[in-house]
Amino acid sequence: MSRQRKRPIAYVVEELDTFDAAGSSSQENISIGNAVDDIPMEPMAFLQGLNSGNLMQFSQESILREMMLQNIKTQINSLPKLENHNNEDYNFSMVLEEPPKSHWMYSEPLNKLYIRMNKTFNIDATFKIKMPIQPLNLRAFLCFVKDVSGPVLRCQNHMSTDPIKDDPSKRESLLRCENPNATYCGTAEGKSIGERYSVLVPLNMSRPSQHSGGLVRQTFVFSFSCQNSCFGRKETCLVFCLENNNGDILGQHVLLLKICTCPKRDRNMDERQLEKNKIKSLSAASEDDEVDGPDSKRKYRRTMTQDIKEEVESNDSLDMPYVPADWQVSRTLDGDYRLVIKCEQKDMLLQSIEGIIEKAAVASLRNPQSPKLRQHVNNLLNLKKCAQKLP
Repeated sequence: MSRQRKRPIAYVVEELDTFDAAGSSSQENISIGNAVDDIPMEPMAFLQGLNSGNLMQFSQESILREMMLQNIKTQINSLPKLENHNNEDYNFSMVLEEPPKSHWMYSEPLNKLYIRMNKTFNIDATFKIKMPIQPLNLRAFLCFVKDVSGPVLRCQNHMSTDPIKDDPSKRESLLRCENPNATYCGTAEGKSIGERYSVLVPLNMSRPSQHSGGLVRQTFVFSFSCQNSCFGRKETCLVFCLENNNGDILGQHVLLLKICTCPKRDRNMDERQLEKNKIKSLSAASEDDEVDGPDSKRKYRRTMTQDIKEEVESNDSLDMPYVPADWQVSRTLDGDYRLVIKCEQKDMLLQSIEGIIEKAAVASLRNPQSPKLRQHVNNLLNLKKCAQKLP
């Protein structure tokens, strides 16, 4: 055993002597030899310095890190998940600010964009730069809300009249991007995020401004070459993904979308429908807001819901509310307010009364303990019945 141990020591010394032209002292050779002797002991001393708790923590952290990396890498090859998230603390988000007199509309309570076909809109991507700095991209694609596996494809009518002929990938894409260096990806059969039709744009890694809170902000310009009626009026959303060059998804933001001919009308109708659903929920939950008893309570709710439904399902005049031809506002001696309106047609009169009933009904449901509001709603309902009896 001693002979086998000394031979590598002599070999190391000889190698150092031939390498060092100035020569080396015997003390240096001995120290090198001792270092070589101690090499087999270093791993054992390292392991002895670790207790079972450190080993368990090291193992758990390694497993968690591997699971997180595996989750990020597999997202690009999986079906879209319609949720907002940030996996690496990039604070990624999309900011949509509606300008005045725009040809597109944004509903904040619905988080939904309403826009005409072939009309552009601006949207900003905000994110934080992390060290080490790596190139980042923004991927945008369309997805059906109730069928995430179904590809969103263009219709043949609009595709046949598309002036773009030299770029087949852009011609087949329903989503268009006006930013430079935009790349059109995917195929018509693709279902996963990396395989479906999408637009990939590199992000500008410039220095964030002082007023941006340490976030980089970049503007993108998008448009759509078809509308929702082309694929059966299915509910659609626009998904934005923050990715690195490896295709790992670092953040995601989802925006509901409707491509239509009348953005303002459709937004107003959807918001009225949302308000109607809230009223139904309040009406079902408030069991103590009786008018004159259980029977009159059910009749009151049924009449109120029917009145609001008639207003919500009215025609395109929702965008152009009717203004009475003649009206007067005054205050009585006892401190009440009096409104007198004069209408040319009976339907216009009923519309004016229904608008007042809707506001009063919402106020009554939000304040079920107020007898004055309940009485006010009943008086308005009686007023509507009298107006309906007019010739």
